[in-house]
Amino acid sequence: MDLKINILISTIDDGINRLDNVLLPYQEHISYIVSHQYTDDKFRTTPEFLERDDVTMSHIPGKGVTRSRNNAIKLAGGDVGLFADDDVTYRREYFEMLKKIFEENPDVDVALFKIKTGPGEPEYKKYPDDIVTYQRAPSVGTVEMAIRIDRVKEKRILFDERFGAGQPLLIGSDETLFAQDCINAGLTVRFFPEYIVEHPYESTVNSIPKYDKRRIWVTGGLDCRRHGAIALIKAFFGTFKILPDLIKNRVNPFTYFYHRISAVIYILRTNRKYQQVE
Repeated sequence: MDLKINILISTIDDGINRLDNVLLPYQEHISYIVSHQYTDDKFRTTPEFLERDDVTMSHIPGKGVTRSRNNAIKLAGGDVGLFADDDVTYRREYFEMLKKIFEENPDVDVALFKIKTGPGEPEYKKYPDDIVTYQRAPSVGTVEMAIRIDRVKEKRILFDERFGAGQPLLIGSDETLFAQDCINAGLTVRFFPEYIVEHPYESTVNSIPKYDKRRIWVTGGLDCRRHGAIALIKAFFGTFKILPDLIKNRVNPFTYFYHRISAVIYILRTNRKYQQVE
């Protein structure tokens, strides 16, 4: 029996109008779930090109990409889910490769792949040359990730909505946390050195200065989600460890420590509420 693949697309406001570059011509066993967030009712529209039998539309108010991803997961009913954004493009062979990987590796619950950049652009990032099974999640982009839907749902794993694009401070690491939560739940997360999607060479996070408070918050928040309250101590020793670099970059060590520990305290304070929502 052929696996059914859901392409789980997250977009916001007028980004929905770019999805004609994401969708491929109809293919049996491939369907698209569009989780469209809108910040104003004027954006709550469905372009004509999305009125297809293989497209499921869901409009939700607000912002925060992790909320959109979770909405798509909840709507997914196929065998495999591949996360997508409104600025990516696919080729038919990518979907064929994805299907083959999951058919030939029944133990794999989360598969990680490579992003292919445009002509003349550098590699999106340094990838392993071989297949890797992880016990500690690597830094990963959502569009590099595919999931076995029933196993992820069975474990009730969702993206941590305190993190991710659209949040004021914890703007990243939501994908890494999702992968680590899968590992912690006993699921198999494996990297395959194959291209799954095309995306221009760019990175929002890397465009943010090294010691911008948003990057510091992500460091503290990620540390706390991984290690719990010990992140309070790690914030102190982490600040001391990079003290020479802070001074070199004219960053007040006390300011760095304040932002990092603020993120740790925020995660600790909201853990119970977040887990209850989950």
